[in-house]
Amino acid sequence: MKIWVMAAALCVSTSLNAQDNRPEGVTGATWQFGPLNRWAYTHLREVLPTKDIANDYRTVQPIEGIGNVASDLVITLSGKEINLSTAMKGAFVDGILVLKDGRAVVEIYDGTLTPERTHLLWSVSKTITGLTAASLEADGLIDLSKTVADYVPELSQTGWGDNSLRALLDMRDTSDWNEDYAAADSTVRRQDCADGLLTGPMCAGEPVVGNYVFLPTVGRDDSRKDTFVYKSGTTDVIAWVLEAATGQRFADLVSERIWKPMGAERSAAITVDVGGFTLASGGMMATLRDIARVGQLMLDRGAVGDTQIVPAAWMDDIFNHPGDPSWSAPSSPGSKPYYRSFVWGVGDGMGTVRANGVHGQFIDVSPSTNTVVAVFSSWPDADGGQEGVGFDQSVALIEAVKTAVN
Repeated sequence: MKIWVMAAALCVSTSLNAQDNRPEGVTGATWQFGPLNRWAYTHLREVLPTKDIANDYRTVQPIEGIGNVASDLVITLSGKEINLSTAMKGAFVDGILVLKDGRAVVEIYDGTLTPERTHLLWSVSKTITGLTAASLEADGLIDLSKTVADYVPELSQTGWGDNSLRALLDMRDTSDWNEDYAAADSTVRRQDCADGLLTGPMCAGEPVVGNYVFLPTVGRDDSRKDTFVYKSGTTDVIAWVLEAATGQRFADLVSERIWKPMGAERSAAITVDVGGFTLASGGMMATLRDIARVGQLMLDRGAVGDTQIVPAAWMDDIFNHPGDPSWSAPSSPGSKPYYRSFVWGVGDGMGTVRANGVHGQFIDVSPSTNTVVAVFSSWPDADGGQEGVGFDQSVALIEAVKTAVN
């Protein structure tokens, strides 16, 4: 393993020089996409309304080794040695932080990201939503065998209404949600428009009403019963359930249940629509270091020191899932992938799991190597948008990093 070590002060000083001026052309129609998204993802509070997910400075958990991390790393990618910093540039990666045995070993930033700035998580938000639900379930505040309609009568006539919370956490519900980001008439894009996340030509004729109004309009597809189909709206429904069960705003639940007890270094935030709904499926933003802390929390089976934040059994259930025999998505030969509690199981027989988000956001948690890799990116579009950029290439980069540090 070849690494270069630098002092933390130099790392921070260099990163603070990242370009901060608002580029021309950032609007509600353009901020999600390249090249403007590289700035927007680290300045989202200047683009959309947000609500804080507060940390507590009294409970901050230091990351061991963060002041003496590698400034670069030689990895082997496609059979060739390359500096990680170089590979990052070609993949629109804004930051990588690697924890090995609970200690930071690599931390590299690019674009407009710095250690102090939050970055949009997109669907990595879903995993944090699942962890929040786990905390509430442990305290008896929700019952996973109950239905959505038991908690939110407004959704009783939707495709989620008579589905159990357990079914929703695994996205095996009967909503007819369509997750096609390239189609303007897909449910996910209609939601973007309805909650004000996206404006412009793609939203023509779609009123900005917010999710408390939009989600009750989603229909039903019984052919999906007990079958995994990825649907962002399902996570937002769980967030609504958590609010209904507790009488608290979702962002405040994340703060009290995860962010503060985890020892987050900085407050996170989440986008808020016109009705006050916080977008649990993809609207959270946090620093790279705090997202690495989320990965370490998962790796440590839901514990921070002697404090159990998420039940160990919840994490064991995710790590030890046998795989989904009906899995139809592409997968590696011999693997048994699955989706459990808003976490992607690689199914490699070693318990590796991931939180994934469009435009290149990842938390890779590897129990077999005791490694966490946190990645923020700004791909030009949801699935990549450029040759050689996308999910498969990012996973290859993550695997190369893990090989280099182990």
